[in-house]
Amino acid sequence: MVPDNRREEYLNWLSNIRDWTLSRQLWWGHRIPAWYCKENKHVTVAREAPAKCATCGSTNLEQDPDVLDTWFSSGLWPFSTLGWPAHTPDYKTYYPTSLLITGYDILFFWVARMIMMGIHFTGKVPFRAVYLHSLVRTGSGEKMSKSKGTGLDPVALNQQYGTDAMRFCLASMAAPGTDIVLSEDKLTSARNFANKIWNAARFLFMSLDKFEESGTKLEELAAREVRTKAPYAYRGSVPLVEAWMFARLAATVELVNEALANFRFHEAAQGVYQFFWGDFCDWYIEWVKPELQSADRERATVAWKNLFAAFDAALRLLHPFMPFLTEELWHQLPQKTGAKSIALDQFPKAHDYWKNAKAARDVDVIQEVVTALRNIRGELKLDPKKRVTADFSTSDARVGELIQANRGAIERFAVLSELRIVPRQQFDAKSGAVRSTATFDMRIAYSDTADVAGEKTRLKKEIEGLQKAIASKERQLGNEAFRSRAPENIIKELEAKLSQQRAELHKLQDRLSQLENIS
Repeated sequence: MVPDNRREEYLNWLSNIRDWTLSRQLWWGHRIPAWYCKENKHVTVAREAPAKCATCGSTNLEQDPDVLDTWFSSGLWPFSTLGWPAHTPDYKTYYPTSLLITGYDILFFWVARMIMMGIHFTGKVPFRAVYLHSLVRTGSGEKMSKSKGTGLDPVALNQQYGTDAMRFCLASMAAPGTDIVLSEDKLTSARNFANKIWNAARFLFMSLDKFEESGTKLEELAAREVRTKAPYAYRGSVPLVEAWMFARLAATVELVNEALANFRFHEAAQGVYQFFWGDFCDWYIEWVKPELQSADRERATVAWKNLFAAFDAALRLLHPFMPFLTEELWHQLPQKTGAKSIALDQFPKAHDYWKNAKAARDVDVIQEVVTALRNIRGELKLDPKKRVTADFSTSDARVGELIQANRGAIERFAVLSELRIVPRQQFDAKSGAVRSTATFDMRIAYSDTADVAGEKTRLKKEIEGLQKAIASKERQLGNEAFRSRAPENIIKELEAKLSQQRAELHKLQDRLSQLENIS
């Protein structure tokens, strides 16, 4: 049972089983096989319509007007749909089934009865696993009900937001053991995600047209083995951004496959969302844009091959959640696989040669630098389009080389006119807004619109937060009872974090002191 906490509820029902209502007052369904003689109201139950009353012999019979409870007919579903009671090829092949997916509110009304009837009529349990999904509730938390008029029309919602957006929205909130509260903002967010996928594809295909116009043949990118050999190398090595992209892809594929195998559909949906919107669109496409139209045809071709291989894998990851959009875009890819549908293509696997811990660490540093620069810009209230100069300093030679090698990408991401790599002794922290980490320092010079007072306030708040965090760790590490019980690796992690935060605090205090001297 998924979630497992429903198992006890199910077993309690079976241990304390009670009668349930046989009939329902509906116009459709299986008519109750009971006939009453009009003279004495005797009851005759039979498989076929009886000619006379089994008790008094009356031929004046009337069948019960009600139908059998619909859950009774559902109880026969796993085997009756396969041709039972005849031993058809389908019945022999597909029964017992593997998994039942249904709502937790009919755990007894449906699941238990399927099992009872499966064992009774076939001698076999109809399935071995049951996934009990969330119920969809209204924005006010009410269960959707036709009789109460609290239901939402899915056709109307699909027309308004798109079928794929509706499907993704529900999957992204389907945490086991919780209900889904369907709201307009959640549906709007899912529709925006669908638009993001479509717009990313449109940009790629339009850029590809320009690439073809420059004289490159599409056949160079359309080979069937392209995606299986990615990432491709350029002059003997895979470019950092592409090595990172496939490392992130491998991590996402593993996350999604594990989540789907364990019925954690919300984790799979959120994982592929973060990958596509954040890693693929916001970082990878933006980073590799100049390479796609590079005058160096070899570099451009490598970039396109890697880009489409990653995009193809992303579409296949997205397909279970957004089948219509991904099917449409998959058929437009230049890399054909021979499959007639994306649904018949292989679901992505995380290849070992995609994994690259060094590339992941390096891009983490670059992203940290870009984020620091963006934060400074935001706090200085700079025009988003205004290019400014920034200074970068580090005592780590390897980090300095990494930033130098990727300076162009950082300048594009942070809207800089220039990123200057300066030695520690030449780093001027007095006349600019500075962000510091244990690894590097960033600075953007104050302009006429810079808010020095605001920067002082921000620094004081950050210093206060760091002081509290440091004090907390010092108390924890000073507690002998904690030290005696905690694993050694936890102690070491805390000590390392404490050392890092003390270094950051020292830098921030120096910075605040320098600002206090600015008139």
